[in-house]
Amino acid sequence: MEVVINLLIWAHILAFIAGGSNSVVGPVIEARMHGASPEVSAGYFAVMNRLGQIGRVAMIVLLVTGPLIMFLRYGGLGGANIWFWVKMALIVVMLVAIIFGGIQSKKAQAGDAQAGTRAHAAHRVTGLAFVGVILAAVLAFN
Repeated sequence: MEVVINLLIWAHILAFIAGGSNSVVGPVIEARMHGASPEVSAGYFAVMNRLGQIGRVAMIVLLVTGPLIMFLRYGGLGGANIWFWVKMALIVVMLVAIIFGGIQSKKAQAGDAQAGTRAHAAHRVTGLAFVGVILAAVLAFN
């Protein structure tokens, strides 16, 4: 059983890296989009869309492996401390911001400049929540 749990943790960490990379790479690409020609912007949007796909898969893996790890390794949520619940709240914030940002990003791709501003704000919220999730996880699991 320990091998299964370790593989779940491995998948969880890989998904965390894949999804979290969007918080680093996304703003870099987004900064380059301002003032770019329509052809170059289209390329940037294509990269951002691919990163979004990777992020969605990563989030699904995280949402599946996280509870499995908690129940298989720790026997459930009985021993969860306050930092674990802070982490869970920040994950909810991330999910809301990711969904909202994705919707706004699609609108921005269709030419809605205000949607681009809202998507940018949502991406910032996601990034800040991501940093908070890491900190809360460290404090929750020592």
